[in-house]
Amino acid sequence: MKDMSRHVTIRLDEEFHERLKARAAALGTTVTALITEVTERELDEDRKNFLSGIEEFADHWGYFQERFGN
Repeated sequence: MKDMSRHVTIRLDEEFHERLKARAAALGTTVTALITEVTERELDEDRKNFLSGIEEFADHWGYFQERFGN
């Protein structure tokens, strides 16, 4: 299957765009790639489930410390 891509236009204020370009450059990537990566990460259901599990674990951290020590 051929990979289909679409162009999307977003409006950013100048300061935010400069910060975004600087972050992309620091990471050795492009603004487009950075936005795509962050968006894919946000939409990843497995990641959301993992983060939810971490939050639940953190809620019970005191119990684990008390039960099993530091």
